Amino acid sequence: MIVSKVQKQPKVNKVVVIAPQNPPSKLAATSAPRVHVSPDRIRERAYENFEKRGRTPGHDLQDWFRAERQILAR
Repeated sequence: MIVSKVQKQPKVNKVVVIAPQNPPSKLAATSAPRVHVSPDRIRERAYENFEKRGRTPGHDLQDWFRAERQILAR
């Protein structure tokens, strides 16, 4: 007697991407001045944020982005 096993195919969830109604203009992208910030400065500020938060792991990206915002705000 031959018994074949039937494998179920996984369901594929559809992903819908909605494009913005008003794409940003080239003028808006070039009108803001570009500021170069040293990654070393961001790293130091991110570590300070890490220490202020009580040195709990798992929030490294938040610390990094917060450090970028703090440095660029000056």
